[in-house]
Amino acid sequence: MLRPLFLAAFSLSVVCAQEIIQLDKIEVEEEYTVLEERKDQSIAKRIIKGEELSQYGDLNALEVLKRTPGVTVPEGKGKKGAPGKGYTKVLIDGEEVSSTKRGNPLEQISPEMIERIEVMTNGSAEYSAEAMGGIVNIVLKKPSSEGKTIAKLTGGVYNAQAMGSVFAQREGKAGEYSYLFNATYADNTHKDDASNRIDDTVNMTEKLRDSQGRYRALSLNGKLIYAPDTKNKYAFDASMGLNANSATADERTYTNGALSTTLYNRDESDAMMLWTKLSGEHHLSGTELVDWKLKFHQNDSEGENRSGTKLQYDDSLFRVFGADGSYSRVVGEHFVKTGAEVKRLMQDESIRVLSGGVETSNVHQSLRQDKGSLYLQDEVGIGEDFLVTPGIRYETVSRDFAGSSNIDYFAPSLHLLYRLSPDDNLRASVSKTVRLPRLDELTDTVDSSLELNDLTRPDVRGNPALKEEKALSYELRLEHYFADKGIISVGGFYREIDDKIEKLTTYEGGRYVERPYNAGEGRLWSVEFELKKSLDAYVGGLGIFANATVQNSSLSVNGFKRPIKATNDYLYNIGLDHTLSAYRLTYGAAYRYVGAYDDPTDENGIAESQKGYGTLDLYAKKRIDSTFKAGINLKNLTGETITTTTRRYASGNLVETQAYRENTRPYILMTLEGRW
Repeated sequence: MLRPLFLAAFSLSVVCAQEIIQLDKIEVEEEYTVLEERKDQSIAKRIIKGEELSQYGDLNALEVLKRTPGVTVPEGKGKKGAPGKGYTKVLIDGEEVSSTKRGNPLEQISPEMIERIEVMTNGSAEYSAEAMGGIVNIVLKKPSSEGKTIAKLTGGVYNAQAMGSVFAQREGKAGEYSYLFNATYADNTHKDDASNRIDDTVNMTEKLRDSQGRYRALSLNGKLIYAPDTKNKYAFDASMGLNANSATADERTYTNGALSTTLYNRDESDAMMLWTKLSGEHHLSGTELVDWKLKFHQNDSEGENRSGTKLQYDDSLFRVFGADGSYSRVVGEHFVKTGAEVKRLMQDESIRVLSGGVETSNVHQSLRQDKGSLYLQDEVGIGEDFLVTPGIRYETVSRDFAGSSNIDYFAPSLHLLYRLSPDDNLRASVSKTVRLPRLDELTDTVDSSLELNDLTRPDVRGNPALKEEKALSYELRLEHYFADKGIISVGGFYREIDDKIEKLTTYEGGRYVERPYNAGEGRLWSVEFELKKSLDAYVGGLGIFANATVQNSSLSVNGFKRPIKATNDYLYNIGLDHTLSAYRLTYGAAYRYVGAYDDPTDENGIAESQKGYGTLDLYAKKRIDSTFKAGINLKNLTGETITTTTRRYASGNLVETQAYRENTRPYILMTLEGRW
């Protein structure tokens, strides 16, 4: 009974949609729906279709991840964060995302390029052992057998500033070749304001900041597949992203109510991201498969930041060379997969600072990291109802920076699926994971905040002595699948962490400096709830969705216990969608809420808290004819202010309080999409 499932996974062509969407004149009749595939997966995995995430007007993959269950993208304090603060491994088509100070590949991915997003709380041996906090895999669309052209025009207004993008894609098949090419151009401007109130033992200071910026990006992507016969397939993927950012700000400082200083800040940057991959699949027999990949990634960026009389130039070049391969075989009730990977990461970084036209520092550093991996994983059926997936992964890492260093580790994992009934699954897993410091966390260069330096905008530098984190994670989940393609699930995880990495701020020589440290031994637990249900039996065309996460943490530092920094108490997403088939109209609403956190004083005398905030988005889409569809998005209707309060203590006494308020605005987007 399990053999067909193993063969489907083994062929690497498991399809993920069986939807007949009359509204869009699309008929896709394939083997599995997304939920049916999820139900049969041996490893717990949430699968979200691209259509479910793109309808709310998100402009890129980074925005899409904000509403993805189990993923946190931090905001506030004048900075936008990476998903999970580095504790969720993000992959694009199974390849690790590597961002730099001046560029993030997720910002180059248009939602129209995404086939689906897969979220795993516990990784398996097949994936990287660097799965601290889980894995998010963004699966991009592949060429279809039919020729098809898609174009989408988006225009909008944010705080009286125009924004827009153009997306075009062509895909099809010619003989033994399948192809997909797309291009995205975005040109967005923004106008924001923020305030920072600073109270110390003598003065009350308030910094009022008005900023305006422009973001331009061009992304070119191509995928070419060559299948000379039924047993062999070759693919070439290439992606190039160019972006140019410019931002200016006026900051007025009032001391005890009187204007004391006015500061002008300008930040400009250019970045290029290049991704290439050559891969092959070879079916040796009906039960054996070999696949391989050769890959090269490069992120290149340069920037200029000026505030007052100080000026900083920064250049960064990040490269990845890699190769991996695997061998899979079905033997009886076993689906065995083994593989190996080698990868080299190189980073060159230069930072030059001038004050009043005189150079005060000029630092250049080069880092290199080599990594090799071996893994073995098995899926074995026990009777009719049990599916067990044991695996083990070995990784070795060598670094060349400020002296050579070498580490290696084993990462075992075990996943269990027990089918309580045809519609109910019980899942459990345990895995050992690591988090290696990023190269930019190891470099000793200083990314200066120049004359903007304060508790919320410290200088940023790395820590060459930083060690890797290690964790043991446990997961338990109960799932019920409805007959109308819905799901309700409840689960949770518990994680024990050694050498937890945290970013801590210190006050050094009159300046605030943020560095990563191995803070101590941590514990993190979470309870997660998910619901997706059609209410068509009550109201035709109506569906609802909801997910929520409640979490808690602790960190032991030299006998002192506190929460892990910036761990939100809870977060949730709720929404509904309604289709009026007679009018060929679909509309819906989604509300996302991120709960507060309240961090007590850490070992450096810094305490921080953030108030919870919520975002409401509305959308409507209307099919005009068989070719065109129009849409409107009303985003961030709540327009909440994100407030972060930071306190600094010295010798047990409160010496400074900063309350940073980042104001957000509602905005509107209109889209016109055509398919030929």
